[in-house]
Amino acid sequence: WQAGDERAFETLVRRHEQRVFRLLVRMMGSREEAEDVTQETFLGLHRHGHRFRGEARFSTFVYRVAANAALNRRRTLGRSRSRIQKLAQRNEAGDDLPSSPRDPEDATAGQELSVHVRAALQKLSPSLRIPVVLYDIEGLAYGEIARILGVAEGTVKSRIHRARQALRKELQGLLSGSVEEGPES
Repeated sequence: WQAGDERAFETLVRRHEQRVFRLLVRMMGSREEAEDVTQETFLGLHRHGHRFRGEARFSTFVYRVAANAALNRRRTLGRSRSRIQKLAQRNEAGDDLPSSPRDPEDATAGQELSVHVRAALQKLSPSLRIPVVLYDIEGLAYGEIARILGVAEGTVKSRIHRARQALRKELQGLLSGSVEEGPES
């Protein structure tokens, strides 16, 4: 592809587009925004792919391009409260968080939890959201996330820790309401 073979680029797009899209849905909070940013990611990759030097895995490079595209889009969109609320409403019917409930009651509870988790993720700053999504949802290693974001591995660990604390705090009422209290001491 770097030598100019367009078919090779098409193969790279097919190989990476689903993972990039899943990442971007979680980062952007909206399937529509994720579709746009996925397209921007691969356009940017096509334009700037010559920068890939093989120092890391190609997938790491693709994630870095996607994360940068998402950050650029977020800056363009701004962070208004009404925008986040609209995205949360659109995601109520979302299907990007897997679940396999056993009955309709579990399905409803699982869908409600997914909506709350998505909304909580959207309240995080991008500097916290990206590492926690890459680690906890995409399953990448700390070192790979550090290369994607261009920061130290310790910074990645710290941001994931802070993101989890913020998510725990945001979801605390929801989680404590669903856990039965044990016998009093």
